[in-house]
Amino acid sequence: MLILPGASDSLGNQVTVSDTVAAVLNRWGNWRISTGVIVARLMPSQARFRVLFAYTIIRTEKDMPKLARYALTPVAAAVMGLAALPQSSMVHAQSMTLEEVVVTAQRRETNLQDTPIAVTAFTPDKLADLGVFDITDLGSRAPNTNIQKQPSSNSNMSIAIRGIGNGETSLMADPKTSFYVDGVYMSKTVGAVFDIVDLQSVEVLRGPQGTLFGRNSTGGALNVTTIKPSGEWGVKLEGSLGNDGYQRAAGSVDFPQVFGMLSAKVSGMLMEYDGWADNDYPGSESDLGSEDNNAYRIALRLEPTEGLTIDYAYDKTDNEGVPTPFQVTEVKDSIYNGFTDTPFPFEFLGGELYQQMAALVGDPDKRREDYNLDAVSTETLEVEGHNLTVTWALDNLTLKYIFGDRETDSGYDKTDLDGGALTARDLFYGGGMEIPSPGFEATIDEGWIDLQTHELQLFGNAFNDRLQYTVGYYQYEEEIYQSNPQTFSIPIQFLVGSPLEGAYVAAGYCNEIPGAGVVCQGTQRQPLPFPSPGADPNLNGQVDFIYGQTTESWAAYGQATYALTDALGVTAGLRYTDDERDAFLFNENLGQTSVDERLKNSDSWDNISYLLTLNYAVSDYVNVYGTYSTGFNSGGFNSRAGSPSSWDTPFDEEEVEAFELGLKSDWMDGRLRVNAALFYNDYTDIQVTQFEAGTGGASSRIVNAGEATYQGLELEITALITDGLLMDLTYGYLDAEFDEYVARNPATDLEEDISGVTTPARAPENSGSLGLQYDFNPFSFGTLSARVDVIYTDGYVFHPFQNQFDSADDRTVVDARVTLQDIGLGQNGNLRLSGWVKNATDEEYREWGIDFASLGWAGATYGRPRTYGLDLVYEFR
Repeated sequence: MLILPGASDSLGNQVTVSDTVAAVLNRWGNWRISTGVIVARLMPSQARFRVLFAYTIIRTEKDMPKLARYALTPVAAAVMGLAALPQSSMVHAQSMTLEEVVVTAQRRETNLQDTPIAVTAFTPDKLADLGVFDITDLGSRAPNTNIQKQPSSNSNMSIAIRGIGNGETSLMADPKTSFYVDGVYMSKTVGAVFDIVDLQSVEVLRGPQGTLFGRNSTGGALNVTTIKPSGEWGVKLEGSLGNDGYQRAAGSVDFPQVFGMLSAKVSGMLMEYDGWADNDYPGSESDLGSEDNNAYRIALRLEPTEGLTIDYAYDKTDNEGVPTPFQVTEVKDSIYNGFTDTPFPFEFLGGELYQQMAALVGDPDKRREDYNLDAVSTETLEVEGHNLTVTWALDNLTLKYIFGDRETDSGYDKTDLDGGALTARDLFYGGGMEIPSPGFEATIDEGWIDLQTHELQLFGNAFNDRLQYTVGYYQYEEEIYQSNPQTFSIPIQFLVGSPLEGAYVAAGYCNEIPGAGVVCQGTQRQPLPFPSPGADPNLNGQVDFIYGQTTESWAAYGQATYALTDALGVTAGLRYTDDERDAFLFNENLGQTSVDERLKNSDSWDNISYLLTLNYAVSDYVNVYGTYSTGFNSGGFNSRAGSPSSWDTPFDEEEVEAFELGLKSDWMDGRLRVNAALFYNDYTDIQVTQFEAGTGGASSRIVNAGEATYQGLELEITALITDGLLMDLTYGYLDAEFDEYVARNPATDLEEDISGVTTPARAPENSGSLGLQYDFNPFSFGTLSARVDVIYTDGYVFHPFQNQFDSADDRTVVDARVTLQDIGLGQNGNLRLSGWVKNATDEEYREWGIDFASLGWAGATYGRPRTYGLDLVYEFR
């Protein structure tokens, strides 16, 4: 901690500068001018409070002694005098300016307001104010951003930015928004919902990030960083209690630096939650939506010489839980395929199973909290990761190497997507007797991802710092494997005309109706219990479905910013990417009887993405920019292909051209911050997930639907309205539509454009959030603050045209939090106590929907009801 010379209060107690500012003051680098705030804290435990001051640091001649390289300007000198002001004056200074935010959206540290990218940054203080422990807690707090869990899983995360995301859970499917933790690319958002121990900051980058973040970032990127060892002794303990059995305990120990170069930090977390819904079926999991998670992390920092830093981190996560229950919202009376709507009364023709399912619907807009599910089990997730970052800072160059190695294992015994414990008269499984029968059940008995990445980066400045450049090389290797057998039931009417028709007629399931032909009532479980191709050769009662893939990718990139004048800068970037995939598929529905008969395929794709940005400083506090960029999502194979020909034909890469105009501005002497962006994204060969179901089972596949335009507006306003009152306002407007959506008409077997009846998935037209936080004047025992957040999202769909019965209506979610912090415990201890409530109005809303198409029903998972609790955080430094 750096001590300000001569700074003390009236009692002679020292006033210290925060670690963050001290790090800037003590850093030997190519600094010119750095302006921001100083956080000063009085040391006596009875009078702890923070004060914000402006500071300016100027780097002087290189050959001066290290500590003399920095000259305090008059602004900084004034800080020393202000430090001795009475407490009332210091408290008044607290609310005079918004904090300066540093981001790494350009793979190097820059000021948020000087970064020509639409980015929302959640700083450590903001994460603490919001009570965020994992990424999904951020929800829709950034404009045009949606982050949530997927059905049948507590650990699968789906991210949609500006309406672009991927809801497919197959391990072969790549996300459309890249996800980075400490510079390491997380190749899949499957298994990505885990409590990141020592969360430092989260940045949401909106719009294509193809130059610096690479493949699969056509929607944007999520950039997460963790806290590094400080080299100073410190302890942090966290505890939380809430309703529905919520308990969380976390802790970290920062060890003093040893040997003058090695620092270490150890962190851990335990969390339990009993879930918000009950399951009454005997012998099945009773706590629906429950979680039992634990994680730990070991971080090391080695600084053997000046300018050389080696960071290593090992993290381990073990999660168990029962996913959020799936609730049936409609049993349909027709089959719609985007072309025609064919009458098919499932409740009548499907017999007992569909009649029981229909009785479960009730009010489809209301969240159920009591179920009778016979096919739910515990989902498991194990994540193990290694991260190595070597940074070597020279005078005008910085060389960085980032290595990542992650192994993810996940699975469950069974999941229930039919809403209840159903029964039916089954001819082949029950001999015509009524027995337990699945509407749809699936298993993941083995699923894993092995990922290894290498990245080499070079940052530099030239021409008296008018040029800043980044060049890099990236290499990525991934292997995935999943076994995902399933079983389901179909109406016997689907089998009319097959060789089995006579058996159903003889058993009394079917009758000849004049003018209508053979009409059957009832269902048949699949696969048929026959040891033959197309049925169940292994006689295990499931359609065995196994796939795997190896991906190798490399990229070379460069980006440079040049200051044409003191106010005008231009940035240009280029990235070349090469992808190769080798994959296999075994599916008994394709007539295969053993894994030895699996289908194989391989292919490669390459792409050049580029970026051009003009940035103009209208004043010291107002910047405008314009960007043209491109990006791509790699092509691939459909693991859920319904035929060998569908497997043999991979889907192509998706490409986007994006145009963006942006504003970054501070007003009213730094008390008002207004950032805005207008964007227009033109997609070619856009990849769309289509759900398909029929006698071959229920599946989804990715297709290149055609062309789409996504355009809109984003606004972020942060304002210090009065002393102590802070407002955070975000708004996103999104106009998304398919210009061309090509699908095959089953009646003509020809491809036709059905864009007129389609709607882009997860693309709400309006979304926004409003946060108000009031920090009271400090008491003798601590500082009190209160915060309310209101988050609004328009209705949206989950499938381009199968969306009549499972779409989400508009919703408004209210969260509130009251915090008492800076409670002194001993000379160096600090306590923070928070009471909170999430979804305070108990809003009932659909989180995710699935329409099972020709299987005859639709359903959804619902968001958590009202939760509330207490957080306690103790820090010792």
